[in-house]
Amino acid sequence: MLFSTLSQYFQKIEKTSSRNEMTEILADLFHHSTKDEIGKICYLLQGRVAPLYEAIEFGMADKMMIKVLANAYNKSISEITKLFKKEGDLGGVGQLLNIKREAHIPAMMADKQKFGVGEVYGILYKLALTMGMGSVDKKVSLLTLLLQNLDSLSVRYVVRIPLSKLRLGFSDMTILDALSVMLSKNKKDRKQIEAAYNVRPDMGFIAEQVKEKGLKGVQKITPVVGIPILMTRAERLGSTEEIIEKIGKCGVEYKYDGFRLQVHYSKLKILNSKYQTNNQNEKLFREEEPKEYVRLFSRNLEDVTNMYPDIVKGVFEQIKVRDAIFEGEALAYNPKTKEFLPFQETVQRKRKYDIAQKAIDIPLRLMVFELLYVNGESLLKKPYLTRRRKLEEILA
Repeated sequence: MLFSTLSQYFQKIEKTSSRNEMTEILADLFHHSTKDEIGKICYLLQGRVAPLYEAIEFGMADKMMIKVLANAYNKSISEITKLFKKEGDLGGVGQLLNIKREAHIPAMMADKQKFGVGEVYGILYKLALTMGMGSVDKKVSLLTLLLQNLDSLSVRYVVRIPLSKLRLGFSDMTILDALSVMLSKNKKDRKQIEAAYNVRPDMGFIAEQVKEKGLKGVQKITPVVGIPILMTRAERLGSTEEIIEKIGKCGVEYKYDGFRLQVHYSKLKILNSKYQTNNQNEKLFREEEPKEYVRLFSRNLEDVTNMYPDIVKGVFEQIKVRDAIFEGEALAYNPKTKEFLPFQETVQRKRKYDIAQKAIDIPLRLMVFELLYVNGESLLKKPYLTRRRKLEEILA
């Protein structure tokens, strides 16, 4: 699929406020996408080039994009800034400037419509991976060249994507609806597709599975250590009577005032190459060595492993199973008084700097309450009491 064609779908979606109509447009888009394109398209619809849990971000703000547009269309920063204030959308500014440029050089149009979805996605992915010293200039140069080789409508959306301002007005749930409509012409399969997405919150992967294998592709999706599972969120009800009336028998626990963490632990076997000499014949063989692995994810699927070294240390010391995924509430703790500290102190641990010192000043404890996966077995469909007993076993 040409990126100019994808842009036409974006425009159709942008022009409607009807969620049902958006769903139909997306379903048609997915129907005409190949299995190699549909995943990339879903990431772009999310304004990304990778799943939410992967820390691959564009890192571009309006100021940098203004510089890109100035370079691409031979304008000054002040001219672009003035147009931005008038239009309120840098994507619209880029489209307008490109239309004017094409009007002066009509022959440019034919070549500009030949970029495929995969090509544009590849350049945007490279853009997101560009980091470190000199990265600003590299990003500006990379995006400048891309805009100069796109048609005007494509420019509108390519400018918006790195700014996370695609402005199409739908959520991930609409994409899941559209995948169901693509399969069966209605939303009846949405529930099964959403269930798979909750276990593997990777819209590109889910779309590829649905496109290639239908419902069979998502029915076999199970938890994977290292890929976060969407965390369930409780609903508020007015009384215990209402709770029991709504869900029947239930477990009751203390509500801890901290922040939610999902822990992924695995004791992997990694293969190392070693040489063994036998007379004059040198043979290569593989030797397995255990390696422990821990990752921590926030409620929003952010990898926060480096923020909480004390929790990572506790997992290494206490968890003795082969692999596991479990959830808990992290709270600041005073080891001298053995009391939990107020949330205002707990939240100070959410930081990217001075982590080691804060771990000493405000140590954390993780109050574990849920086990989702252990020793290669998914517990997502197991009864609460089964999960609870297994949880107590691994923490014994």
